[in-house]
Amino acid sequence: MRKFKIVILIVLGLSFSITSAQAQFLGQLSTACTLPVGQYDLGGYFGVYEDAFAFFGQFRGGVADYFDLGMKLGVISFDPEFGESSQGIILGGDFKYQILDANLKDPFDLSIGAGLEFFSISDFNTFSFGANFCGSKDFPLAKGRIISPYGRLNLRGQREHFDAGSRWNDHADTDFKVGLNPGVSLKVSNNFQILGELQFDENFGFIGGVTYTFY
Repeated sequence: MRKFKIVILIVLGLSFSITSAQAQFLGQLSTACTLPVGQYDLGGYFGVYEDAFAFFGQFRGGVADYFDLGMKLGVISFDPEFGESSQGIILGGDFKYQILDANLKDPFDLSIGAGLEFFSISDFNTFSFGANFCGSKDFPLAKGRIISPYGRLNLRGQREHFDAGSRWNDHADTDFKVGLNPGVSLKVSNNFQILGELQFDENFGFIGGVTYTFY
């Protein structure tokens, strides 16, 4: 029954995917598997989007069985619909709880979670908060390497604000958004992963980078 409810939720989420969505920028950059307690990920990534370019890092750690937390922080160059292109900061945080585990004979790994993201430049900022579903599957390769396709469905509320310096020209908008992030993680050693991820949002993009795991 639990698995059936999960499938229904995913189908309902996908049914909203025709909704227009202003992009987030920090992506997923992890599989559905959560980190064990006491294990940590440290990563560096870049993102190339239709209207932006970003560099950012991630720190992620396991805090309980099947539960981990992540934080991301970086810089972004963004060309908004209103105003001129500018540089600013971007930050986010999220948590994941794994509800399906392929090691326990489930068909794939699946986690649910929630996250927030905020970026700000000189005259434009966006704040979003929402829930997501992430699924993945590990496929062993030669020499101990593992390739893991994954995908995240992100359902969120988002507020955008443009400050033109005058209350007559300011613009603010709050809306419901949907994003889809398919990607691949290649584990080349026990401590090193290479990740690449596409972002299907109103602002299409590609995110790539490396993750180092330590205890």
